[in-house]
Amino acid sequence: MNKRLITFFPLVLLIAVFLSAGVFPDRDGFDRYGGYLSIKGEATGRFHLQVIEDRHFLVTPDGHGFLSVGVTHTGGLSRPDQSKRDHLRQNLDNDWGKANTELVSHFRKWGYNSLGYDSHPSTRKLLPHFASCYPTSKVSSWQGKQIRFPDVFSDGWKQSARNELEQMAKRFPDHPNRIGIYWTDMPAWDLKQAKRVAGKTWVDAIRELPDDAPGKRRYERFLRENGANVSDQDFLVLIAREVYSHIGPLTRKLAPNTLVFGERYSGTAMPWRVIQEALPWIDVLSVQPGGSLFSETDFERAYRETKKPVMICDHQVSFTTPEHSNVMWKTLPDIASVGEAHARFLQDGFYSRYLIGYNRCQYIDRYNGKLKILKQGLLQVDGTPYEELAATVQRNNWRLHQRFLGAQEERK
Repeated sequence: MNKRLITFFPLVLLIAVFLSAGVFPDRDGFDRYGGYLSIKGEATGRFHLQVIEDRHFLVTPDGHGFLSVGVTHTGGLSRPDQSKRDHLRQNLDNDWGKANTELVSHFRKWGYNSLGYDSHPSTRKLLPHFASCYPTSKVSSWQGKQIRFPDVFSDGWKQSARNELEQMAKRFPDHPNRIGIYWTDMPAWDLKQAKRVAGKTWVDAIRELPDDAPGKRRYERFLRENGANVSDQDFLVLIAREVYSHIGPLTRKLAPNTLVFGERYSGTAMPWRVIQEALPWIDVLSVQPGGSLFSETDFERAYRETKKPVMICDHQVSFTTPEHSNVMWKTLPDIASVGEAHARFLQDGFYSRYLIGYNRCQYIDRYNGKLKILKQGLLQVDGTPYEELAATVQRNNWRLHQRFLGAQEERK
């Protein structure tokens, strides 16, 4: 695949084509799910994976290549948190029907074809989406000192994980729009990261258990079998094996028609030996990278280590506003810089043969008063789009789509 800039149809014409045929066009280059008609795969009635012309794709239920260009946390419309305005209640009468009409209109215009995780049940009926759950609850790295590492060798944890997966299956019933399933968000597997953010590692937590706890007994046996000089990393692998060998088969049983995207690993701390334990049970490697650039070296390694297609499940580049100087994610000086970074990220990422999706973090602004930080959306807190941001996102997304709509020679 040649790495060069592509010539595009006029942007206005392309958008008009997309808008002319319903929620997801079933003509003029797209099927009803947003798949590219020019990229032929197998029609199975469910989203699945396929290698087409030496490139990994998601394939829509109707059998066409699809790249998930989506937005996470659209469900945040109903959670104003500490924000000063509540767009859903104040402007949309607390009516998700009205909210979905607006959201789908924005997505169609801006070139988004799917929901990431954290979406409203009514919206999921309209758009391809991802299910999510937390079978290992309270271990996400963003929970900091609140992290609580469970004893995964215990029957109690195994039952709680089963309950969480069963609840997930109820919350996200089988549907052709369901692309895949995520497990825990940014789990604190990495020993150095865990020590830094939580003050202890998962291995430390097992060591601290009472002598009669299943995890402590397993750790003592591990020491007897391997000697006192073994590393914490070695036991961490056993913890991971216990986790994945339990939740992997359960997920397959509860959702046999759905891809498993696994845990959403932090791109700044990729626990490779842990991930190896997950590989038998996942279809895709899901990563939340930091920074503003697509790191080809890091992602090439991820593909080489796992042989799995890669999903960027949550990412953003932000900018400060007159009201908010502290903004989540990598912050650049202005919207123009953000737009350039987004364009380069999409271009570099999707020139690879393994990237199957890029989901932007956050639909509408949400302010965390406790942390005094803005989680920046495409919409401001009053529901008004950031016009310059929306325009640049629209331009970048449609450039990506145009590349796959019919430019056959560009995919060789």
